[in-house]
Amino acid sequence: MSTDEPSGSGSTKHGVRYLQYSSAFSVGILQVSQYVNLVWGSPTLPRLLAPDSPIGKPLTYDEASWVMSIIYLGVVLGGLLLLLLLDRLGPKNILLIGAVLTIVSWIIVGFAKSVAILVVGRTIAGIGDGISIPCVNIYICEIASKDIRGRLGAIPALLGIIGNTFIFGAGPYIEYTTLILVCASFPIIFLVLFYFMPNSPYFLVKTGRRREAKRSLIKLLGESTDSVVEKELREVEETVKSETGGLSLIQLLLLPNFRKSLLIVFVAHNVINFCGVTFISQYLQVILASSGIHMSKELTSVVYGVVQLPAVVLAGIVMDKFGRKPVFCISSAGASITLILQGIYVYFQRIIDLKSVSFIPVVCLTLYKFFICFGILHLPYFFSGELFTTNTKKVGIFIVSTYSSVVVFGTIKLFGNNFDAWGLHNICWFFGSVCFLGVLFSLFILPETKGKSFAEIQNHLATKKGYSSPRENKNTTATNETTMM
Repeated sequence: MSTDEPSGSGSTKHGVRYLQYSSAFSVGILQVSQYVNLVWGSPTLPRLLAPDSPIGKPLTYDEASWVMSIIYLGVVLGGLLLLLLLDRLGPKNILLIGAVLTIVSWIIVGFAKSVAILVVGRTIAGIGDGISIPCVNIYICEIASKDIRGRLGAIPALLGIIGNTFIFGAGPYIEYTTLILVCASFPIIFLVLFYFMPNSPYFLVKTGRRREAKRSLIKLLGESTDSVVEKELREVEETVKSETGGLSLIQLLLLPNFRKSLLIVFVAHNVINFCGVTFISQYLQVILASSGIHMSKELTSVVYGVVQLPAVVLAGIVMDKFGRKPVFCISSAGASITLILQGIYVYFQRIIDLKSVSFIPVVCLTLYKFFICFGILHLPYFFSGELFTTNTKKVGIFIVSTYSSVVVFGTIKLFGNNFDAWGLHNICWFFGSVCFLGVLFSLFILPETKGKSFAEIQNHLATKKGYSSPRENKNTTATNETTMM
């Protein structure tokens, strides 16, 4: 949706957009649930490995790696469901379904008394995450005015980080079953709040519900003037009409714009897949112990979690002012440097006494988490919502999310099983090298989308190299005549 106000304004020329912020906040509650699913293992894994395991028997390291990693295979199944259901149900209903699946998963995990039942519960959690995580940014990008899109996109990330901080900080001190009940409360709260939020006007227009789309725009814009709302609605209709739809995967791959969008999002997700954030979050307590930390592991986990908050807040402010490229570049560079330094410390720890500087791992991991949360952690998902068109989102996101989930699953299994054999220093250096590649990606490949409408982004992709398909040229001509979301 377009706006006549400068970037940074909280309202359009005629109305207050509080419902856009409310919608982003509601979706952020689900983001909390999604993040909690992924980092639940950090405070829980030591308990499951202990002789007095809450499921009745201690897990082996191989069983633990399955419990921690199986969620990502569930994400693959969820991605398949998303591919089948997104066009039929729309992002809002998909998010609601994801919340229900998450609640079911916590019920199963809470009653689990065997590894098999734990795996089933975690798999269902993965399915819920697989269909809902991509829809968070799809929904926000489709309801947001372009001048505050980056800011709104940072709200779910911020709330998700708060969930992370809660798990890292309070998790070690909360009884196992109580922690599960608390985790299950987040998707329940989301269901209550989000049920009353407006649907995506793009989805409503695409499914022929023009009147409902108009009502949705009135709510989102805080604007009841018919001429203003009609103008916005026509722009949404033109955008949906101009986009390529009804094509097979092979036909989509022949379109330069789709290939470019897929390549950019694919590379961005590879950075997050191999930056080490999932592995380090799942095995944080183990990493701290192997680094010889002489302060409370629980206290260190709290610091590790809290530092995420200012990073996401700062990113939300900076993204709409300076753009996505510098944010991703700084995030990648900072994460790379801190991981390499962490690897150097662990390497020399085996050779010389480093007790006098034992604070270095805490500083490195804390700064690493800050830089990761500043950009790498959430921007790849945001790119999916911005770069893919309404009609290609489901295919593009399915390809990327399926690949990413398999890679993350393999990463946790591979690095977890070879933690001692490979050495923590080599693992840190590998992840740090990948983060450095993220710097090169942001400098030479990543396009800037700050302040651009969806149509402008597609035009930029089509003309950047001076070529586009005939059908895209026709679409570009049509969309150049209007200013769209």
